[in-house]
Amino acid sequence: MDNPQEGFVFQSTLWYNEVMNITSQYLAGLIDGEGYLGILPSRAKGLKHTSYEPVIKIGMTGNEVLPIFNSLINTYGGHIDTQGKKTMGNRIAYTYILKSKIKVFNLLKDIQPYLIVKLEQSKILRSFCELPYNHPNHLTFDLGIIAIRDKMYYDLKLLKQPPATTN
Repeated sequence: MDNPQEGFVFQSTLWYNEVMNITSQYLAGLIDGEGYLGILPSRAKGLKHTSYEPVIKIGMTGNEVLPIFNSLINTYGGHIDTQGKKTMGNRIAYTYILKSKIKVFNLLKDIQPYLIVKLEQSKILRSFCELPYNHPNHLTFDLGIIAIRDKMYYDLKLLKQPPATTN
């Protein structure tokens, strides 16, 4: 095998269509350990305020994760991203990415009772998903909702910061 990618293509084809039955408890543990719950900011041209998008990501290495990620795609939607990342052990790094208020809300609804590490983050993100839409194509915006979204974004960001250490 002269081309190292040749073997990978074969393996990913083998694993790509496989799915695995996973429980909400297992998924909660996966997100607690390997997941990211966030609100992504973006500013559309011509807007005076920041738009936000909820996101859940899970990063893992090796082809063995593909059946898990495929099950998540089948159940909640989302996609798998590799961006050509490899770990020091030369394993492919995969990231499952889920965006959209409805999809993120549905996943959180299923796993929130079982989260431990990211429980508080999930509460903020789920509340964010319950806010009404303020789509950039609308001509009017509710400034109260914009302020709430801004606060949720910063509250979630604060939860992710490591605690201050004292010597």
